[in-house]
Amino acid sequence: MNETKRKLDFFYEFIDSVEQKGRLSGSRQTPFMQEVLPYINAEDEPAIIYFSKKDLKIQLNGYLYQDDINTLNLYVVEYEPFLVEDELPVANMTSLKEFANKAKRFFTNADTILQLANRSMEYFDLAKMIVEKKDEIEEVNIYVITSKFYLSNKPIDLNIPGVETVNVHVWDMDRIFKLSEAEQGIREFDINFESVYGEALQMMHVPNNSEKGLIDCYIGVIPAKLLAKLYDDWGPKLVERNVRSFLQARGGTNKGIRDTLKDERQRELFVAYNNGISSVAKAGDIKQIGESSLYTINTLTSWQIVNGGQTTASIHQAYKKKVDLDGVYVQAKLTILNIQEELEIDHVQKDRHVLEDEMIAKISEYANTQNKINKSDLLANTRFMSNIENFSRNVWIPTQDNRKEESKWYFERARGQYMVDISRRSKGKEQNAFKKMYPKENVITKVEMAKYFMSWEGYPHVSSKGGEEAFKRFMDLNSEYWKQSTVKNDEGEVTKSILDIDSDYYKGLIARRIINAYVTNIVESMNLKGYKANVIYYTVSMLNHLYGKEINLMEVWQQQALSDNWEDVIKVIAVNALNYLRESAGDQNVTQWAKKEDCWKGFIKESAVVLSGMI
Repeated sequence: MNETKRKLDFFYEFIDSVEQKGRLSGSRQTPFMQEVLPYINAEDEPAIIYFSKKDLKIQLNGYLYQDDINTLNLYVVEYEPFLVEDELPVANMTSLKEFANKAKRFFTNADTILQLANRSMEYFDLAKMIVEKKDEIEEVNIYVITSKFYLSNKPIDLNIPGVETVNVHVWDMDRIFKLSEAEQGIREFDINFESVYGEALQMMHVPNNSEKGLIDCYIGVIPAKLLAKLYDDWGPKLVERNVRSFLQARGGTNKGIRDTLKDERQRELFVAYNNGISSVAKAGDIKQIGESSLYTINTLTSWQIVNGGQTTASIHQAYKKKVDLDGVYVQAKLTILNIQEELEIDHVQKDRHVLEDEMIAKISEYANTQNKINKSDLLANTRFMSNIENFSRNVWIPTQDNRKEESKWYFERARGQYMVDISRRSKGKEQNAFKKMYPKENVITKVEMAKYFMSWEGYPHVSSKGGEEAFKRFMDLNSEYWKQSTVKNDEGEVTKSILDIDSDYYKGLIARRIINAYVTNIVESMNLKGYKANVIYYTVSMLNHLYGKEINLMEVWQQQALSDNWEDVIKVIAVNALNYLRESAGDQNVTQWAKKEDCWKGFIKESAVVLSGMI
């Protein structure tokens, strides 16, 4: 199947999922943004709002303020699903820049917007924050999320008066498609340093006495200008397996890198200041120089920067701005994976691709010291995650009419896995059979699963922080299923074995998802104004806090539903949650307040009084 055909199939499946959710909610932009956000894979999720003033050419769909680095992220959506059949919908720079400007105008017109808003409107908090912190905000990142393919990938430049750094990040369907494919395995390609770029790499081989010979490791430096050229030519291909996803030059660390590169007196110190990059490759044309430990690297196959993406991004940005990079070098570590088709590890036969995934995940995790990395990507290959995936492929959903089971839930361990699974099957009968067995509405991602779990277990403030934080805490709470630990007893230290999950554990995870979906449907039907996601998380947590002993997760699984007897209770809790969040926040941003444990503790005390008559 050619790439254009694969892109079209991916696009249709992606948009179909958005449309299904959109028909239920009456909106398309918000479901589309929610489908894209897991691919952006930020450490913290934005607050989703909707503001549109056509006469002022303003639109905004979400925001996130990081006060520790004085950075504001603004999100704006372009959604046009119904286009020419069998043709890729292509975006141009002019239209995308106009959408970026729509978000920018919210920032520059915050005073006017604040006068139009009242306290109950979700965008009130953002407008108020911009007005109060305008002099403190050092960086604005505008995310343009489009349902089209931005094939030219030309950078979009914008300026905002008074803001030092403004970045425009385009998240188009081409970028999402490539990320989805990358999650399923590296596509092989060769980079010819000597013949194309005129300079081979020279690195020192690290001695390796292992009999298995799974890797060859080299250390050295790479000229900064060459690294910038490589990224300019190969772009996202170089970072498809980077746990930080696509490269973005932002945040405090990268600001320091850029400042060093701009200062002539500091450039030669770059190699001392920066930790460099870690990379992996499948193979290479590598020759020893004489009898020394130095080797010339002429060609690499499927070279991937698995750590140091932020460094690469900052160097590339400096290169594009004509900063002189002569004499600037970057520390580099290169690992060649010498993995055959299949190997036996700890008495278990493992496929080559599984081993590559596991090794790359570990290299990425252990190499990273400069920036936080997303645990959901690093831990996707743990046995715990694989066990959940296996149960989802084998446990049938119980039927209520005595007919045989026909469908299952689909746990998506890697982003885009469901759509890739569909594309591997022939169109028509084979794909239809797969969708019947695994309906779209039964797909659950690892970060969604974590948010549902944390909400039910009494951590709505953690779910409010977003999928990544929820996943990290979920893995912490379930560490016995994937992580060995050492405990002390009378005989000394003992290593506790990793436990296996059983089908009841898996069914309990799905039951929590069913309860969250039930609460979500009720809250959405109530048309409450503002902070919907936070209200849902807090309502689910309070439902379990007050009535958890009366709700059996195995019964929820068996019925695939929560009894409608709970509807009135949920409505009362939801109204109380919204009122509490607004009133208790005081002068704070409500969305930020909802992320604090004190907010949840206060809600427990509040509910003990307000809801006492219901218990």
